[in-house]
Amino acid sequence: MSAKAGQAVYLTKSDSFSLPYQWTNWLISFVIVCAVLIWLGNHLNDPHTLPVNKIRVHGTFINVNEAMLHKAVDGVVAGGYFNVDVERVREVIELLPWVSKASVRRVWPDTISVNVIEQKAVAISGKSELINADGGVFQKSIKHVPANLPVLDGPENLNKLMLSKYYEMSNQLMAINKKIVYLKFDARHAVELKLGDNLKIILGRDDVLQRLDRLIRIYPKVLAAHSGNINIIDLRYTNGMAIRWKNNTKKQKGISGDMNHV
Repeated sequence: MSAKAGQAVYLTKSDSFSLPYQWTNWLISFVIVCAVLIWLGNHLNDPHTLPVNKIRVHGTFINVNEAMLHKAVDGVVAGGYFNVDVERVREVIELLPWVSKASVRRVWPDTISVNVIEQKAVAISGKSELINADGGVFQKSIKHVPANLPVLDGPENLNKLMLSKYYEMSNQLMAINKKIVYLKFDARHAVELKLGDNLKIILGRDDVLQRLDRLIRIYPKVLAAHSGNINIIDLRYTNGMAIRWKNNTKKQKGISGDMNHV
């Protein structure tokens, strides 16, 4: 065999072994990296690795407190920093009656941060349930009724409508310095009010804002001077009203005469 032929054979053998050698190096590197990642994953998922040591609570509270929140999540915040279920923690907190919304996040290296928005009661239902600004009932069968909240008495599915009408009529009544303490809607949407001085107003079902406006225009001119003797004002009339007196009917004639000039 000539030298040239031997060289040709040598080059052919070298080329035939170069590709498998490169793949072997790559495969070994890949296996090492995978092993490290698996070890690291198992290590981080170990509850004893970076345990959660602190729960920080943020928010402006009146009826919620930190002790209440810590008690709620005590059995839920388990495991290490990386495997604690923050979504589950949020769900548990939002189950508390006075909590409207909550957000939960991890803070490196050992803290869970909880931000809470408290429910705000704007009214009480006729069944002694607290109602929020969206018309939702969030606290049932309350023992201690918060002061200065109006009572909305009607079907629960009408809470949002009753709130809307309450705000509209409250704005109207500011003109005569009156405040609604009780608002009733029946199944036909007929409306009754009771004001802070125990004056009952029957508005009926139709054109309730216009009927209330009629009372507001007449009240300072005719009724204000006799308000202490008026029990009920019924506005379910096209152009007038009926008045029920507390003690007697003598003043009704005088007021009827006055209303002729309104």
